[in-house]
Amino acid sequence: MFNKPNLPKECRKFESRFEDYLGGVPDSELDAHLAGCGDCRMLLQDSRLAGDLLREAWEPASEPSRAFLANVMARIHQEEARAKSPAAFWAPLEFLASRLSLTAAVLLLALSVYLVGFAPQRDVALNSIRTELSASDIPQPPSDPVSNEEVLQSLAERNNGR
Repeated sequence: MFNKPNLPKECRKFESRFEDYLGGVPDSELDAHLAGCGDCRMLLQDSRLAGDLLREAWEPASEPSRAFLANVMARIHQEEARAKSPAAFWAPLEFLASRLSLTAAVLLLALSVYLVGFAPQRDVALNSIRTELSASDIPQPPSDPVSNEEVLQSLAERNNGR
């Protein structure tokens, strides 16, 4: 039952008979051996204790309380209602979307690391970089019409006058 490395060879042949002996099967040869072997008596006591502990574990616990049963049944009904609700349709899609966004984020991170670490460096001349804007860089809005004829003419050119 319990393999002890320092157990004598003559004790090892009795070791497999402990379980039957504890179950009530008479064994006169094992009785005679136990009378003279302290190691086997200790192993038998350990086996008896292990069996008692296992029997205690197999005994059923007390009946659950009414509050426990009511909570379990309420949870079951709640889960059934949630599964039958229209929102349950979207749950797999939400899961898929979360996985897809996580994959995209990891891919973006990997690409960024690659570009920072392995992409060739480009030399940029400092004199080619403009830091100031001039008035010609910003588009100017059209000027206001001077007369009503200009407004009519612009409408006619755009076919808005019909």
